[in-house]
Amino acid sequence: MDKRYQKRIERYWTKMEHKATEVFSNIDVDEWFDYWHTHLDWDGKGNARPENRARALALTYQFLTLAESLTQHRKTEVQCFAIVKANTGDNAVYLHSANPNGTPFPHPYLDVQWGVTNAAFMDVIDFTTHEVGVFGNASEHTYFVRKRVV
Repeated sequence: MDKRYQKRIERYWTKMEHKATEVFSNIDVDEWFDYWHTHLDWDGKGNARPENRARALALTYQFLTLAESLTQHRKTEVQCFAIVKANTGDNAVYLHSANPNGTPFPHPYLDVQWGVTNAAFMDVIDFTTHEVGVFGNASEHTYFVRKRVV
């Protein structure tokens, strides 16, 4: 990899990590959530190269686990899950809880097939604590990552 490109892309990922850290530090984890979410690859640079795609996935998983740790103290349940898409700019971490908007809770994960072991996830996701599911058709898949249901 070109050293100039490597420096630029490292600066980009550092910027995305700082942005996500700031977003998570500004949410009130004791409030309700109606599919609150944030993206981790705002400019979609994860799409450029395989190593960038892996970094976008790693950043998504990193902030999913942060969301889980931030909300674990609550007396009421919060669902924390991530979605991973072909376009890494669409990757996001979600928080969802019972809310006054009437949005179904818990999120039903309709038509999601759990137990996926996609090779791209093997080096990033801890499958002892989390599971991956897929939703979609042959032209587009949405992967869900969530804490294993005990």
